[in-house]
Amino acid sequence: MSPAVLPSAGDLPWLVPPVDDASATSLAAHAAAIGEMMQGRARLWLGPFDPPAQLPAGFEDTALVVPTSGSTGSAKAVALSREALRASQEATAQLFAADGTAPDTRGHGFWLPLLPPTHIAGVQVLARAHRTAQVLGLHAPALPDPLPDLRGHFDADAFTALAEPVLEQAARAGLPALTSLVPTQLTRIVTGATGSDARARGVLKRFAAVLVGGAATSPDVLARARAQKIAVRTTYGSSETAGGCVYDRVPLPGVALGLDGADASGAGRLRITSPTLALGYLTPDGGDDDGPFTADAVSPMTAPPRSFLTSDLAELGADGALTVLGRADDVINSGGRKVLPQDVERAIDRSLMLRGMVRASVVVGVEDPDWGQRVEALVTLEPGMDPAEASALVRSALRTSEVPAHMIPKRVHVVEQLPLLGIGKVDRATARRLAATRTA
Repeated sequence: MSPAVLPSAGDLPWLVPPVDDASATSLAAHAAAIGEMMQGRARLWLGPFDPPAQLPAGFEDTALVVPTSGSTGSAKAVALSREALRASQEATAQLFAADGTAPDTRGHGFWLPLLPPTHIAGVQVLARAHRTAQVLGLHAPALPDPLPDLRGHFDADAFTALAEPVLEQAARAGLPALTSLVPTQLTRIVTGATGSDARARGVLKRFAAVLVGGAATSPDVLARARAQKIAVRTTYGSSETAGGCVYDRVPLPGVALGLDGADASGAGRLRITSPTLALGYLTPDGGDDDGPFTADAVSPMTAPPRSFLTSDLAELGADGALTVLGRADDVINSGGRKVLPQDVERAIDRSLMLRGMVRASVVVGVEDPDWGQRVEALVTLEPGMDPAEASALVRSALRTSEVPAHMIPKRVHVVEQLPLLGIGKVDRATARRLAATRTA
């Protein structure tokens, strides 16, 4: 089914692909629409509401609109120019050409799409494949033929079945094979104990680069992946930055990082200055919102650099390496003390006592008449673990760690799976509501 074409107030029509159902047909429709957008023949609308009859002033260069969930879970429409998307693609290619990932193809490669094409990470995988064709003069985008069907459960066997033909096609094309995963997908392949898992790891390490982002990745998983010779690259970014703009904690070429309101510990809200930034947000009423985006005053002879103030608390090392601590609006105020939930989650993840028992966790603040907010946790367990023992074990393990007593969850709830939004991000608002409904 070809994308529907809607009238546009600008010079180019809007392409609105059919609702994504994870099928190969749906992926093909999105890939074709992305190709039209990349060629400058259309604009692509993937926003959470219908396109406006007319774009607001300052948004005339909009080429792509994608949704972003933000911290509250309420969807926003992020407007990106073709120049911002191209800057992101070229920055990645520049890095890959320089670091040996793809030195013979100017940093471009053959992409295996495994992420939904409705979010910026999945869009950019398809867009980069089109960019490979543009730069290298290929007759078609550097994508699998046929495109993968992503409707089934993602596991080692599914990945191997999809990836092996792609490696062969990439080799025939003389291109390095590249892909992008969310942490959950990488974790399943890296930590699995079956023969199928081992085979999948052997396939994955044949990719020249495996981007992983969308959420924090366990340090243990990253260490195991690298020990298995998998070329994993952590990425940090968002829809507002046209996808990942920091790879392995280092900003891509052209990207600058800074901190606003840094405290005595050196932590502050992360500010990003980059040519990959969005134009701003479009609103359902036809308006716009560019609140987090600012233009710094410079010489009137030059265009002012634009920056984006994120909601993330971060630290920058002496070498400029980025450490994201968590979202500023996730901070829990319990008894007058501030608790960053990611600190507790990292302690759970790193605990040797909980290794092989707790699969994943999310820590939230629940309203409390005495404490203001009380610290609670939701956890998922490995198969065969006893849920009745989980709460006491998690709390006991944290008492033996460096976590201060006021940060230890007062309650730990076992759930079958953590609530998610977007691609791999934990839905903290839903987790908070879920914890509030549970009894001790």
